[in-house]
Amino acid sequence: MTAARTPRHLVLRTPRLAGLAQALAAAGLLGAGVASAQQAASKEDDPQRVVITANKRLEPQREVAGTVSVLDGGDLERRGSRDQESSLKLAPGVQFNKGDVASNTITIRGIGTSTTNEGSGAQQGPTGQYLEDVPLASAQGKGVVYDPLTWDLDRVEVLRGPQGVLFGSGSLGGAVRYLFNKPDLSTFGASIKGEYAKASQGEGTFSLYGMLNAPLQKGTAGLRVVVYDRKDPGYIDNLGTGHKDANDLGQRGGRVLVTVKPSKGLTATLVASTQKTEQGDTFSVSPDATRLEHRAPNDSRRSSTTDFSSLTIDADLGGHTLTSITGHWRNKGTALIDDTELFASVGLALPQVYRPQTSNSRATSQELRIASNPGGSFSYVAGVFYQTSKGSSNGQQIDPSGAFGITTLVDLTSTGGGTEKAVFADTEFRLGGGWSAGAGGRYYRTSTDSATTGTQFGAPTPVGPLYSNDSGFTPKLTLKYRFGDSQWYAVAAKGYRYGGRNAPPTNDEYKSDSLWSYETGVRLSPGNGVQLDLSAFMLDWKDAQFTFFERLNGNLPNSRIGNVGKARSTGLEAALRWRVNAAFDVAASLASIDAKTRAPVTIPSGGPTSITVAPGAKLPGTPDLQAALQANWRFVGPMGSAGRANATVTHIGDRVMFLGGNKPADAFDTLDLGVQFAKGSWTLAAGLANATNEKGVLSITGAPAGVGAFAQYFLQRPRTLTVSLRYDH
Repeated sequence: MTAARTPRHLVLRTPRLAGLAQALAAAGLLGAGVASAQQAASKEDDPQRVVITANKRLEPQREVAGTVSVLDGGDLERRGSRDQESSLKLAPGVQFNKGDVASNTITIRGIGTSTTNEGSGAQQGPTGQYLEDVPLASAQGKGVVYDPLTWDLDRVEVLRGPQGVLFGSGSLGGAVRYLFNKPDLSTFGASIKGEYAKASQGEGTFSLYGMLNAPLQKGTAGLRVVVYDRKDPGYIDNLGTGHKDANDLGQRGGRVLVTVKPSKGLTATLVASTQKTEQGDTFSVSPDATRLEHRAPNDSRRSSTTDFSSLTIDADLGGHTLTSITGHWRNKGTALIDDTELFASVGLALPQVYRPQTSNSRATSQELRIASNPGGSFSYVAGVFYQTSKGSSNGQQIDPSGAFGITTLVDLTSTGGGTEKAVFADTEFRLGGGWSAGAGGRYYRTSTDSATTGTQFGAPTPVGPLYSNDSGFTPKLTLKYRFGDSQWYAVAAKGYRYGGRNAPPTNDEYKSDSLWSYETGVRLSPGNGVQLDLSAFMLDWKDAQFTFFERLNGNLPNSRIGNVGKARSTGLEAALRWRVNAAFDVAASLASIDAKTRAPVTIPSGGPTSITVAPGAKLPGTPDLQAALQANWRFVGPMGSAGRANATVTHIGDRVMFLGGNKPADAFDTLDLGVQFAKGSWTLAAGLANATNEKGVLSITGAPAGVGAFAQYFLQRPRTLTVSLRYDH
């Protein structure tokens, strides 16, 4: 979650205090905000038959108008993928921007103006995240920045392009959906796995995972229980505290799923889950991006706990299915972030400066929709949606030396919330001769409120309450032509994101931003076992929201949210899958993206002079070229075991990490290797992630342009060996 919102009207008159204000603004304390159906077949054995619910009704994946990547949970586990860093790189056009716990961001097709949640404003993120069809978003801030463990995960669906019609706000560039494995009502099953992991510059750690599936009444009710205690080895040394491998990570949690099917046409599934993630120190290194170390007098610790529940009820009405989805989530976050290096970079060398933070947020949503069952010449989904969210946070800045006459420089508490109401529909007509056309739309109304209380440098600084309202309509049009096992499609769709209001003294509004996407593509099946998908897109982004640092009345650099006039992203994507024979298959993907501003942007930045970004500036966080190549080999292993080996090579091109073009990141390649042997109920597996130990930069944070040169580099995980033993009953 984001840090507490702070007022923008404090005036600092001495050069030393002005430098302090720069550090506060760069640290994010000045201006941060408050915070279903199972697939029909294995994606590996017969990807042609994979059924998804990306359009909230059952459809074969390759018949959807638009680009959807399906990452199978079982396949991710076999490859050793456990989080977003290791799984999303397999989806072309999707960039994972690494941060500390609860600070990751995801950029799809170049739609993003920031690569980190640290100090990136109170607006929603441009990529929506959904768990079991429940939005993990709130009216203010990023909502839950959730990174679910892939253990016993059914699949991840990555939807490219705006998803405003069916998924609502905050899905400008696309959406990522996580779906759990559901209870099997007929068969008892259990799994347990132990895992050892060792990073190239770290100690070894052990993790344990378990799953139990039990029919409570065969064919009528079932229970599925999942638990895990994951530990990732640290690999970054904090030279200031003397702690080696300080950035270790622990993730504990579990979930209970209950499915009841009292009759053939009625199914209800209850999901209740909890996940707590803790890190010992920051995942960033500084000032040298080639050395796994940094120097700070305190370890920057973080903790994030997410509790989630949903109740999904499906009623088959004969040709139609009525679905009710009730969702609730709550997130609690704590952090102690060391700002000493940041202060020193702007000329304020102090023994130590640290930033304790707490945040609490929650949201409740209800969706009621009706959808046609598969097989008819006319298909549709229509429904209503309501969400309400609330949040509060407290942020402090502590200088134990008392160099400014006080030790608590900042102590601010923010509260806020909002609602979203919407009605939506999406339809498709089969016109005959292989042709079909579709149309849809969503009408929405949103409202937000926020307020801040507390002190800065001992002075009370109340702000608000501030209110904002918005409404609009997002349409969608599709056209498809089926020929044999292949398809051509075209789609035009619009997405949107909440607007809001900056705090005093400006009180100005930042607009809701919207995006039109135009995409066309083909899905070809040129031969037995071969699938080729090609797509081209253009996304026109209006009033894109971004965060900058403005110097008000020549004194204080304040974090504010503004709007870029126009931006555009164009690109090509390709995905190839070739099942050579029963023993060997390969897959390749490629994305070429050109995401740039289309109007000049003036960024005050908090420095002595403003920065003018000319039209044609690259949007941050997106490489011009991204590619992945995967190979899988099945063979007879020792003692008659079923052997499998896999290799994955990914390429991430050059990027910039700030809208002004500063803090560039070089291209890099990653090689991941894996092998496993299965016999009876036992599976022994080993994986080597980042086998060549490349120090690829996934994001950069620190002082913005014009404030200071300080940079923190978030690198991909170094070479890591994992060995696991699994038993399935």
